[in-house]
Amino acid sequence: MTIVKEAQPRLLFSVRFWLALLCFFLNAIHFMQRVNLSIAIVSMVNTQPSNETLINQSNSTELNTIYQNKQAFNWSKQNQGFLLSAISIGPFFTQIIGGWVALILGPKLMLFFSVLISSTLTIMTPISASFNFYGLLIVRILIGLAQGVVTSSLNLLWAHWAPPLERSTLLAISNSGSLIGNALTFLIGGFLCAGQFLGGWPSLFYLTGILGLVWCFIWILTVYDSPSAQKCITAEESNYILEKTAEQSFNSEEKRDVPWRKIFMSKSVLCLILSALCGNFGISLFTVCLPTYMKEILDFDIKLNGELCSIPFLSCWLFIILSGVFSDILIKSKKFEKINIRKLCNSIGFLVPAITFIGLIYTDSSRRVLGFSMILINISFSGFQYGSGYLVNFNDIGGIYSGIIYGVANTIGNLSAFLAPFLVGIITKNKTSDEWSHVFIISLVVYVVGSLVFLIFAKSETETWAKNSEDKKEDL
Repeated sequence: MTIVKEAQPRLLFSVRFWLALLCFFLNAIHFMQRVNLSIAIVSMVNTQPSNETLINQSNSTELNTIYQNKQAFNWSKQNQGFLLSAISIGPFFTQIIGGWVALILGPKLMLFFSVLISSTLTIMTPISASFNFYGLLIVRILIGLAQGVVTSSLNLLWAHWAPPLERSTLLAISNSGSLIGNALTFLIGGFLCAGQFLGGWPSLFYLTGILGLVWCFIWILTVYDSPSAQKCITAEESNYILEKTAEQSFNSEEKRDVPWRKIFMSKSVLCLILSALCGNFGISLFTVCLPTYMKEILDFDIKLNGELCSIPFLSCWLFIILSGVFSDILIKSKKFEKINIRKLCNSIGFLVPAITFIGLIYTDSSRRVLGFSMILINISFSGFQYGSGYLVNFNDIGGIYSGIIYGVANTIGNLSAFLAPFLVGIITKNKTSDEWSHVFIISLVVYVVGSLVFLIFAKSETETWAKNSEDKKEDL
């Protein structure tokens, strides 16, 4: 196909902007289906409040309503932990293979079936819970398996759709959906679980599942794997995208042999793997353990805890968008090299949060404002990692294999997602601020290492083995 050079068409109201919005909602729904059990389980288990709590809050009709709506699931704390972590098992097995299969089936179908399966299973969650504990456990594992292909398939999709000068903005819009999903689940989850609609807590699973099915319907009708296959796109926009993404677009007639050895021997890929390990540690620490810290150390009550926990993630969403736009403006100005912009933004995303860990070491219930302020700054500036830092760099270097590379990096990076809450459980047995200070010191070191690794080893040029055949010939 002959590609005609075109001037850059506007991004707003374009097909690629519509695609970014759909990917935004995909990530939001994806995350809502991951964390809905974390909220609902409070109303599902048969745990009565202590006498002291009942005395202190005897006049709280809201609290009474919550406990009246609880199901009699006699799950131990250990079994509750198994249920909450079960959804993280699947991605270990499907992230890498998901990127490889997406090369064959195309990312459109991979994402469609992923959301279709996870949404159907989410709607079935209340039924599986009423059956028995193991039924619910299996459903959560299956949801994780279905969702494991999302991130690697999205990276392959953007290899065809994201021109380099707009890559940060488009991926920032897409990736920020997970933060909105997290915040919305905190905000509406407690309200739904405390209510009577559809039995209380089951309504949260019905809502997040139905949202996924609606998304599937819109996605399958309006999205295609590449601009050349897309309907309802102008020739101007199609030619522009094809020209700018030519070296990373996959020729369907080529043999799809994945260069595994070159991927694992690449310094740039190893750099991103280490960055993912460090970045996932920090965000997982707060995603999983923030409500616990707010309760144990800052002494916020349950209602205020949920409301406050949503604020940092909403702020992080805004920082992801702004950092992506900021990065693309600098790249378009041609005053700075792309790799220097990536390193600057990634350093902000790691080092500013690292500084806040120092402040958190000295917080307790008497310094609640300081503690929450440090958390707000920490999570907010972490958005630079995702909007214009290491997370965008996968598409810079990976070309047609960016989905597979991301799958590899995030599979290994998820080890720290398990490790962070595990360490918190071991270190903070007595729930003291001194114990939490050890957690924050470890986090500080991890973030500094993550910043230095990317600063020293990152690059922004597409790897030679990640280009299509025509561009490889031009390089010779």
